[in-house]
Amino acid sequence: MTVDPDKPYTITQAPRVIKGRVVIGNSGAEYGVRGYISAYDAETGALAWRFYTVPGDPANPPEQPILAEAAKTWHGEWWKEGGGGTVWESLSYDPELNLIYFGVSNGLEWNQSYRSESQGDNWFLSSIVAVNADTGAYAWHYQCTPGEEWDFDAVQQLILANLPIDGVTRKVLMQANKNGFFYVLDRKTGQLISAKNFTPVTWASGVDPKTGRPVENPDIRYDKTGKPSSQLPGALGAHSWQAMAFNPKTGLVYVPAQEIGMIYEAVKDFQTAAIGWNIGTATTFKSDVKGYLIAWDPVHQKEVWRANYQGPWNGGILATAGNLVIQGNAAGFFSAYRADTGEKLWSTSVQSAVLAAPATYEIDGEQYIAVMSGWGGAYPLMQGKGSDKSGNTRNVSRVLVFKLGGKTTLPSLPAEPALLAPPPDVADAPTVATGNALFDRFCSVCHGQAAVGGGVVPDLRTSPFIAVDAWYSIVLDGALRQGGMAPFAPYTGLRDP
Repeated sequence: MTVDPDKPYTITQAPRVIKGRVVIGNSGAEYGVRGYISAYDAETGALAWRFYTVPGDPANPPEQPILAEAAKTWHGEWWKEGGGGTVWESLSYDPELNLIYFGVSNGLEWNQSYRSESQGDNWFLSSIVAVNADTGAYAWHYQCTPGEEWDFDAVQQLILANLPIDGVTRKVLMQANKNGFFYVLDRKTGQLISAKNFTPVTWASGVDPKTGRPVENPDIRYDKTGKPSSQLPGALGAHSWQAMAFNPKTGLVYVPAQEIGMIYEAVKDFQTAAIGWNIGTATTFKSDVKGYLIAWDPVHQKEVWRANYQGPWNGGILATAGNLVIQGNAAGFFSAYRADTGEKLWSTSVQSAVLAAPATYEIDGEQYIAVMSGWGGAYPLMQGKGSDKSGNTRNVSRVLVFKLGGKTTLPSLPAEPALLAPPPDVADAPTVATGNALFDRFCSVCHGQAAVGGGVVPDLRTSPFIAVDAWYSIVLDGALRQGGMAPFAPYTGLRDP
């Protein structure tokens, strides 16, 4: 058990084994937790070290000396709800430097006015951190988005490579960050080498090469007065968790990039709840969304080629030594491109979106490419049928394997369930408004804005339970617990409607 079971932690990160230790982070920053990363002895399970990414209660001694410095960048009483800053995806290791690198997520709440009285950089939120693999001791950190309040996690993949920069081979760390900037850092010191936006960015005009800090545009932050902020990228990022890849032969990084704008607005008089997101922010997706695969030159910080898709939220990347880049997309196609020029060489329909990165392997001299298909993640869950711009309406979860000359065909898919007529509206306007606010906070994260499903979980508009008393048994008592619908009553104390 690597998390406190009495707190709303989750785990989405794959563990890594480094020098006989299992290294794992956790998730749940939006719910109300304090982030950290742990290393356990692989043989015994004993905790070897733990690095906290948010300072704790100032009344207690800091777990590491660096946290005393970090606390100076926080204000208010952030520790009561944990502060967020979970380590839920990226993790890399350099055996020569004996450093583990990991990305840190957003804070709790997103709204910095609630989290930290609108003050401070809030170390180590939205940062890339390096620690000693033996002890977990702090080595360095680079904060991509100081004082962030837009859900700009820095958990995207951390690629380690040797690049020729200004005539010198540099040991670098590279990341295409959620905030829209591509970073190249010295992986020994954390020094910024270069940063350039790889998608359109409206929240900052660039990154200062001397300080390493973003140059924020005026009036880009939202606040308690109700002033909204409309910007690109939004909380789903210019690049999210779908894996990017690097080919040392071409010198290019291949990024599943996207444009999903968002409007942020502070929730007035916000109070945390025992269940659900506690972000203190109301968000609305903007309708003009795009998605594409780009080949990025990290030395000259420029795009070399791109393949445009119908919409965002496309799959992870596989780059091969045979000059191929392979990716599935949200429209349900699996394709191969020339790594150097971007020419599309092959594509096939797989009947469902592909979000995972493919893998390649060889058996008896024959090469195979395997990938998991399936639609999921924050975009289709929250956006609902607005995600149909990607061209996909189905979620078919399975493993697909390809080889040259393969002759197997996919079976036909059954018809989708028809939408039901909505139940009669018997509530008055204030009750409907209250219900809408409750749905937005507790339900829309899975069932979509305005209850319009995005193809991942069952669409409530096809549910026969909406207009009957069984609805309470499902939502409050957990009648469909085994199907994945957790009950809300234990967390809210509710039972009577």
